[in-house]
Amino acid sequence: MFPIKKVFQEILTNMKPKILVTRKISDAAEEKLNINFEVTLNPKDEPIPSNELIKMANEYDGFISTGFDKIGDDFFKELNGKLKIIAQVGVGYDNISIKSAEGKKIKVTNTPNVLNEAVAETTILLILAASRRIGEAYNLVRSGNWKNQKPDLTKFMIGNSVTGKTLGIIGMGRIGRMVAKCAKAFGMKIIYFNRNKLSEDLEDGAKYYSDVKSMMPDCDFVSIHTPATAETKHILNVDTIGLLPKHAVVINTSRGSTIDDDALIEALLNKKIYAAGLDVFNNEPNLDERYMKLDNCFVLPHVGSATHETRLAMSMMAVENICKYFENKPLISEVVSYNS
Repeated sequence: MFPIKKVFQEILTNMKPKILVTRKISDAAEEKLNINFEVTLNPKDEPIPSNELIKMANEYDGFISTGFDKIGDDFFKELNGKLKIIAQVGVGYDNISIKSAEGKKIKVTNTPNVLNEAVAETTILLILAASRRIGEAYNLVRSGNWKNQKPDLTKFMIGNSVTGKTLGIIGMGRIGRMVAKCAKAFGMKIIYFNRNKLSEDLEDGAKYYSDVKSMMPDCDFVSIHTPATAETKHILNVDTIGLLPKHAVVINTSRGSTIDDDALIEALLNKKIYAAGLDVFNNEPNLDERYMKLDNCFVLPHVGSATHETRLAMSMMAVENICKYFENKPLISEVVSYNS
């Protein structure tokens, strides 16, 4: 009996953990994953329905998710105990019920920091596009109607400059600070609202506001860089938007839930503010269709981190978190609930 027991133990020792990858990630990351694990990939990059994902999750020790996956309370209720870690490709994780994961003793990780520069670049793009009416200009050329426009030096596609203007940043974390750094290259002045005042070196000359409402009247531009939490939901609403100057531009590359759509759309429609540049939306990709009818709203399909370099780094960090877990080493970027 002893040799049989020994062989059985060796088989168990040599069994590789099973990992599910819910969407296509970078080739190099998939290759690394295949070295150490029994992996199920999604080469066609087709979304896995939520009910099917629950069933599949019970067959795996870990999986790599994206923001497209709905991993809420119902998901965790149906688990059988096999799943040990969820590695999210993305800095945001509002699609995952962190409290439910903790209740099931399942680790959750994300991919912060590696996308700071890419999101900051997208923020600057939106600032310039919204203030200089780039969406309108692009559509005019593409439609063939440019030739029909009256050459008017005082009215034709006249926008607002960013040089010397004040950028208010809501959420002065790593991405917010990177945006501030980039904006300074355009000669912009930086003010910010944050849960806590930063140290002088991290502020780098920016002016702190302890209350978001007090900052709004001083903003030529306001850009949101917070996670999606109960505290930040609709941080831009009727009251806060109403405090902005008429020439103000609203920028969002964080999460759609930080903006009250009704309030922003009403302000844009009635010219209470000048423009908006948005990369994220409530209920995306099914955004409020009213945005599409506004000439003063420049929209993107959530591409803030969409560079080859950034997506590779995000994929590799998710894989590295999986590897660390099964090597019993500290995780690179574990996510915990705010009440933990």
